[in-house]
Amino acid sequence: MCSGLWIQRDDSRKTAVVLTSAHLIRAKDPSKMDPWLEEWTGKYHREAKVIVHLLDNTTVLGQLLYLQEHYEFALYEVEVDKPVELPTFIDSVRSGQDVFRLGRDENLDLTITHGRVEYMVPDWYERCHYMYFSRDTSHSMFQDDGGLIIDLEGRVVGLVNNHINETFVPSSILHKCFDFWRRFKCIPRLHLGMTFTSIRLLDPICIERMRRKHSIEFGLIVEKVSKGSYAEKLGINKGDVIEGFNGKYISTTIELENMLIDICWDHFDQGNELNEEKHVSVKIFDATKLSRKTKNLTVIVSDHGEDIVKGTYPITGK
Repeated sequence: MCSGLWIQRDDSRKTAVVLTSAHLIRAKDPSKMDPWLEEWTGKYHREAKVIVHLLDNTTVLGQLLYLQEHYEFALYEVEVDKPVELPTFIDSVRSGQDVFRLGRDENLDLTITHGRVEYMVPDWYERCHYMYFSRDTSHSMFQDDGGLIIDLEGRVVGLVNNHINETFVPSSILHKCFDFWRRFKCIPRLHLGMTFTSIRLLDPICIERMRRKHSIEFGLIVEKVSKGSYAEKLGINKGDVIEGFNGKYISTTIELENMLIDICWDHFDQGNELNEEKHVSVKIFDATKLSRKTKNLTVIVSDHGEDIVKGTYPITGK
């Protein structure tokens, strides 16, 4: 079971679009014992029958409009006889911010949990663009995927996509995705063949050392390079620092995702399509040679989830 929220309505057609977690239709692997990893198959039941429970105790069938595998959310269209209330989104959310996590239990009763936003190093199976909800208490409550993270004024700052690790996709990414889908009916992303950790998440001693010895103020540390990817062929290695893309400095993985969507927007505006190659300029600090270089990286414009293939270099999790 997942929660969801309305993001669009058409009063003339008496339909509305609901946003929810893609985990609602993710294929499970029964051989996995971990409650989170059992869903990490990369496959989805797109034809699954989805029943939407409305707050007036009626149910309607949901029709899948779009599945975004990388950001792990799904859009469903449902028929509604009554007007629906659309939430207000706000793109700014910061680490340490007071927020509430909303959800629904089996009786459709609202659950509200107070906590704070955290920006953390993702686990090996998590996406780099996640932010984290840190609750004030360890008291176990009913939680579900697809719930909202709202600020103290009731504005949506994110969508929960993993109730176990309390990760959520921030609204800045969701907002861009919705705009993209409304215009182009797809939500692409550039596949870079790499995963990253922000320099900001290092301890202050490491940050100061990088600034003092190498003049590195911003950037993303390469955690993984996909085997056979263009990034690997370009000579990018684990531990290198990506300081910028297309001449713009990047300091967090959230900023990176927003930039990747913007680049895709320009790509489509120019009449290009999905599954095409594109070149982006990448400013790299080589951690082995202790030198900087700027190179053109070939990336793929895709709306599928990006899987990083393990290479021959060491890859460690938490």
